Amino acid sequence: MSLTLTLPTVEDLTAMCGPLRTVIADSGPVDTQPEHHEVYSFEILGGKTLRESVINGQAGPLLIIRLVEYTDPVSHATRYGVEKWSVTGYRTVDHTVRLVSDTEYERQVRTEFDAPTLALGRSMSSLATFFDATDVL
Repeated sequence: MSLTLTLPTVEDLTAMCGPLRTVIADSGPVDTQPEHHEVYSFEILGGKTLRESVINGQAGPLLIIRLVEYTDPVSHATRYGVEKWSVTGYRTVDHTVRLVSDTEYERQVRTEFDAPTLALGRSMSSLATFFDATDVL
């Protein structure tokens, strides 16, 4: 007898827990006030990194996907952000429930592996070789 667990998707979790909030982005709409952009950036950058995946180039990081715990500077609540930064742009989404953000982190890492946004010029055979540091298998 085998046991198969079906893990919930981001869509399943947001249907139960509410949507992810776009906190900061280089383009497109965000769910926070424009005048709060810098303070959110400061809090997220100073937050506690829980998971991180990085692609490094010769001059430093080319792409970083990071799950971070931080304090919302407006509501003072603990939130979990998924920050994606690359040489081409940035976007951070967050949620009050860590599982929602954790699942979004894994979705973003797997999506980047399946459909890279950067032309790296090298063959990637697995998630372990795709990212220099990752805890997603």
